[in-house]
Amino acid sequence: MERPGSNGRATYPPSNTSIMVTKDFEMTSVTSEPVVMSNQYSFPSFYRRGANRSRGSDRDSGSKALNEGSGKEDPDRVEYPPMPEDQKLGYLSTIALIVSKIIGTGIFAKPSFVLQNCGSKGVALFLWTGGGFMTFCGLLIYVEFGMAFPFNGGEIVYVEEAFPHPKYLAVTIVSIIFVLITNYAANAVMFAKLILQALNPEIVNPDYRLVKFIALVTLTAVCLLHTFSRRLGVFINNFLAMYKMILVIIIIITGAVAMGTGKGKGPAVKGLEYIPPGVHNFDDSFGFPFKPTMSEWGNSILGVLWAYTGWENANYVLGEIKRPPSKETKIFKVATFGSISLITILYLLTNVVYFGVLSTEELMTDNGEMVAAKFLIKVFGNGPFVEKGLKVFVALSVLGNFISIVYGLARVKQEIAKLRILPFSKFWAKQSHYDTPVGALALHWIFVALIIIVVPNEKNDDAYNMVTNLFVFGQSWVVLLVCVGMLFLRYGNNFHNWEPKIIRWSVLLCIIILYMIMNIFIIVLTWWPPADGYTSSIPYYITPTVATVVLGIGFGYWVVFAQILPRVGYHIDSEPDELVDGSRVVCYKRHKTGLAKDISDWWDTKLKKRKTFWRKM
Repeated sequence: MERPGSNGRATYPPSNTSIMVTKDFEMTSVTSEPVVMSNQYSFPSFYRRGANRSRGSDRDSGSKALNEGSGKEDPDRVEYPPMPEDQKLGYLSTIALIVSKIIGTGIFAKPSFVLQNCGSKGVALFLWTGGGFMTFCGLLIYVEFGMAFPFNGGEIVYVEEAFPHPKYLAVTIVSIIFVLITNYAANAVMFAKLILQALNPEIVNPDYRLVKFIALVTLTAVCLLHTFSRRLGVFINNFLAMYKMILVIIIIITGAVAMGTGKGKGPAVKGLEYIPPGVHNFDDSFGFPFKPTMSEWGNSILGVLWAYTGWENANYVLGEIKRPPSKETKIFKVATFGSISLITILYLLTNVVYFGVLSTEELMTDNGEMVAAKFLIKVFGNGPFVEKGLKVFVALSVLGNFISIVYGLARVKQEIAKLRILPFSKFWAKQSHYDTPVGALALHWIFVALIIIVVPNEKNDDAYNMVTNLFVFGQSWVVLLVCVGMLFLRYGNNFHNWEPKIIRWSVLLCIIILYMIMNIFIIVLTWWPPADGYTSSIPYYITPTVATVVLGIGFGYWVVFAQILPRVGYHIDSEPDELVDGSRVVCYKRHKTGLAKDISDWWDTKLKKRKTFWRKM
């Protein structure tokens, strides 16, 4: 990428150079000898280039420091100081953010769901392998974007850069998707239900009021954790990520031993014939006891992809990942590719031991137990360990998943607020004295709490499952925009010299097209009518309809925000300046002309008259 007139190279002042901010917000170097860097690490024009600036001792003095030359403080200019390098995320913490977001309940529940819909163990393993392959396709695209735009925000930054016209349209729609339906409220509800079921295994559906209360307490506790101590939040997330990996590895080892010895404690489901663990359970792996419908194929694919959800979490916090000199992208690349490779292998091995220990009939029978519970019942018997212990173990996995999610989404929503798209953006973009995105955490809390409270109670969790499917549907549209944005990045006028750093463009282009086709297929499957045995209390078309309405809300919001308000004279623009050291300066410019100016002047005059009246009183 290049700035016009730079001949493919970006110039930076040396790190010991002071910076002067001119009246029109441009940053210029006091010295005359710039340092020339290759365009491998050059930043896009949207994020203005700057030099390393020292982190002031007073976090609230940023705007004052920037306006020393003008003699007054500009209330519309906000500085987000850089994070010290030693406080940024290293290999372990970055991997933990990805692992913890991916491993929730998926690998403990979805394998039987996938098999029940596709009907074949061999095909199910193929789908889990394909899910890993699809994840790698998306990861390659996102890593290339992350190397080009090494900032917090993920898709918000990529879409804003790739679609500058019509102004704010693409980024507004994506922002509305993130604010309204990317919240993972169902995870907090699932954690609450698992805890209550562990306390009293006989109650399959605990009191919904108690479930909602515990979910709200969990949400509040996690948001407060990330508000008051970023370091403690990262530490807990690291611990729970390692715990999840150990839990999955224990399942794999236990299953391998059971398959090797061929010993079990009895059938996993009462009333079924006992078939001991072993490789014989893979006999006729590609036989179909029934012919899956298109809707059932779609359910299988969505179940697999849901278990892999979270691979993009490092892109959301990329500005907080360490960038060692001369190896700026190493930690990011190693953490993303390493974690996804490890998870794909663990997922496949876990499915192998599930299928080797449990018979097809045991897996296909829906008795309300997740596949991990059936697995442990067959290996150890149906005792207190399975009834209570497993639910606690899975609940801790869900909690770690939720902690990782809130950490990443808070950074994304703070970037949305910095673009000044939302009402009260200055508050939502606020950074606390603990260097945490307190405003974005408050925004996240509001919408997640709203979902938890408003969504009606369903014994089979159909309503919360619909909320989850809304996210999958919306995320498919976001990914499509990102893929098209990558094409614009390569062939557009702004970045026509950009080249991918990991693989050749011709190979990446094939991956982009394939990934777009797969996501279009997912969107089509969401609209596909289900089979006759559809049992959900919510009609199948509700999920894609509501998600499409959210897209429409995003477009309508853009019409008001970017078209109608400017026409009546109210303009507001933001100019984010990303500096090389990771600091951020956002300059907000307000303009009032025509009708808006007349109304403002009238209100100011009326307000002054009131003040004068009360002073006389």
